Amino acid sequence: MMKRVCIVCEGQTEEAFVETVLAPAFYPLNLQLEPQMIETSSGNRGGALNYDRVKQHLRNTLRQKSAPIVTTFFDLYKLDKRFPNYEAAIKQTPLANRLQTLENALHSDIVSYAECRPERFIPHIQPYEFEALLFSDVGELVALEAQWTLAKEALESVRNQAESPEHINDSPETKPAAHLENKLPQPKFRKTRHGPLAAQKIGLSKIESECAFFAAWLNKIRQLA
Repeated sequence: MMKRVCIVCEGQTEEAFVETVLAPAFYPLNLQLEPQMIETSSGNRGGALNYDRVKQHLRNTLRQKSAPIVTTFFDLYKLDKRFPNYEAAIKQTPLANRLQTLENALHSDIVSYAECRPERFIPHIQPYEFEALLFSDVGELVALEAQWTLAKEALESVRNQAESPEHINDSPETKPAAHLENKLPQPKFRKTRHGPLAAQKIGLSKIESECAFFAAWLNKIRQLA
């Protein structure tokens, strides 16, 4: 029997990534990964996450009769400051400490609010955003479009200046997506189109070998099998 795992995503890019890359990889483990996006305004889903809406959505999903496992796939970049323990977390310099503080506080708050078993909720906050994962293999990324190969050296330089793809910073001008949008203009890098395609081309094993926080999250999901 398949075990249902709901992945609550930040936006359409992450939703497509779960559908095309993650779900097929976990299906042989009898894990059915289902992406969900939160309604952010009337008729609109995804984008800037309001914590009140996040909290409500997670509680409602955890309370479904099918009792799914619920996890999150949110960006650390521009995370709503109303997330529990945000101010304490953001002051911590080590990225690992910052994420652990945020995820522990989120887990405690949601489990209490939803009144669910603790093991049914697995919080994950991705540093600093989904596009960081695409720096796991710049060669495969730029191979998506013929003219992008001209940007290979510049993008590799960005990657090499950071401890890992997940450490490429959270400044609006130098966050991972900003580098891709600025250095891949012809054709212009489109997050929802090129992001999942590039991840598929790079492959999960390569991404996990470069991105330890992402890999640790996937290992938690694998353990559900």
